[in-house]
Amino acid sequence: MQSRRAQIPRLIALHFFVGFVFWYGIEKIFLASELGIGPTGIAAIVALYTVLTLVFDVPAGVIADRWGRKRMLIVAVSCFILANIVLGGSPTFFVYMIGTVLWALFSVSYNGTYEAILFDSLKQEKREKEFQKIDAWSRLFFMIGIVISSIASGFIAEWLGLRSVYFLSVIPFIFALATLIFFIREPQVIHEDEETEDILKRGYVAHLGHAFKTVWKSSVLRLVMFGTIILFFVQTPLYEFIQYVYIELFQTPSLVGLYGGIGALFTTLGFFIAIKRKNMFNPQFLLLLTGVAVAIIALLANVGSLFLLAFVFVAVSIIENALQTQLQHATTSRARASVTSAVYFAGNVLIIPFIFIFGAIAQGQSIWFAYLINAGVIVIMALAYFVLTIPKRGMRV
Repeated sequence: MQSRRAQIPRLIALHFFVGFVFWYGIEKIFLASELGIGPTGIAAIVALYTVLTLVFDVPAGVIADRWGRKRMLIVAVSCFILANIVLGGSPTFFVYMIGTVLWALFSVSYNGTYEAILFDSLKQEKREKEFQKIDAWSRLFFMIGIVISSIASGFIAEWLGLRSVYFLSVIPFIFALATLIFFIREPQVIHEDEETEDILKRGYVAHLGHAFKTVWKSSVLRLVMFGTIILFFVQTPLYEFIQYVYIELFQTPSLVGLYGGIGALFTTLGFFIAIKRKNMFNPQFLLLLTGVAVAIIALLANVGSLFLLAFVFVAVSIIENALQTQLQHATTSRARASVTSAVYFAGNVLIIPFIFIFGAIAQGQSIWFAYLINAGVIVIMALAYFVLTIPKRGMRV
């Protein structure tokens, strides 16, 4: 039993290593200075990444169920090792997009598969009820890796050059690969995944259509989908373009990376507030406050606005947790994965055209004006969401 229990800390260690991606903190500086790519180029990268996620997310889960979670994770980590080399060595934007394909394949192959192997490992030990707690610890160590690597990224770039942060990111992933190969075992759990069988029989498009019908029949799920779509309009511009705000304010890579790490720290804080105070927050009200906060940040356009930015990072985590909790309570176990796929599919499809508009405004006008437009969209959608949920205001999550 002792050797079995050792699997959980090893999986947490794996997630910790995967959090060490040094280039996350200064990617936009690299693209601007090395490849001459601005916000419209970032929009193209985000769009490609999102499309690949839409296409491969469900097939990756089916393959992992059939082929084995450990094997799928080995492939995922190997893809990201290669992605780091391609991205860091990119002489042109086209080559960087090839690296983005590998990066997207890592994401779709790793994220859901990691959650599945963590749950199955606990199930093998008859500890399924501990999943929420263990998953929280896993996310904590992952975010510690993100925080440390983001803070370090700018200093490394200044000392060793911008391309070095990509190549150095290979090192923790080699540790992750070694952990997988030598220390992680495939859980001996019999999978009774009716949904995977349903996808294989119907086909993905028919399965997704059935999931959308399930969502549309439930007033609660329709509202959760609307709230999640609004969250996409907050998260994607925030995570993909906020470095331009840091660049505008600070210029130097060390400070850009430092504030990127601080942002990740506040994101982590938001998740823990959500866990400790899970019955206190309504996502519709927080989304409205977040939209107002983004508008004020864009209007201030100074260092003082970063205090409000800290609130936005915390709020986004709390909103995500609240919407996920509503989703879990509103669906049956058999339909949960397909409904989640449908909800995220809707958000991804709608954010792609908007992110091109955001990038064009940021490049043609300013990053502050782009965020002001973004804030207006968030506030309008959040007000509609708030009005639609008035009869259900008593339902807390």
